[in-house]
Amino acid sequence: MPLLLSVILKGLLIGFLAAAPTGPSGILVIESTLNRGRRHGLLTGLGVSTSDAIYIVCSSIGISFIMDFVSNPETSFLCSIVGSVLLFVFGLFTIRNNPLAKRRSPGQDSHSARAYLSGFMVAVVNPTVVFIYISLFAYFCLALSELTGLVKVAGYLSTFAGDVLWWLFITRFINRLRNRFDLKGIWVINRILGSILMAAALIWLVVSLVKGR
Repeated sequence: MPLLLSVILKGLLIGFLAAAPTGPSGILVIESTLNRGRRHGLLTGLGVSTSDAIYIVCSSIGISFIMDFVSNPETSFLCSIVGSVLLFVFGLFTIRNNPLAKRRSPGQDSHSARAYLSGFMVAVVNPTVVFIYISLFAYFCLALSELTGLVKVAGYLSTFAGDVLWWLFITRFINRLRNRFDLKGIWVINRILGSILMAAALIWLVVSLVKGR
């Protein structure tokens, strides 16, 4: 039991800390929450968490495979190009999304699958997130590949749960903040977030092209 509890607590903390850095995925979740409410933002975050879970499992099963995938110039370059294009499109959509033109309550958006897939697609083309998990697993001395049975399953599930906990926290916070703005205020924030997403996409693209030479 002490080992199981230790693995669960470490897994929760690792998942929470790994998801916390507000990169492109985090900005996308914030944008979704501001414009369509907490449920939509949380679904976007769950898409990101699913991508993270894939890399957690893969890194545990065969870390050499993941390292080869990330370090391979061709696959890394392709993922960077696809990711930057997707991010730019999401940024452009965010800027063009004008809540003043169409009032919409959080519960009226039926595009749940789109929210989930948008989070997943932006996160899955950025496999370098595996380095964050490797660093945190090493820091907390948690080697999931060396665990067995229930303890190993608990390690995976708790890490995924920690990742999800971050999105529960940030979407709740942003949703409360959202209520402090009128539609015009949200429109201004849309332009700011959209510009950040597009700038990040262009920087990502330029860096990828320079490295790809």
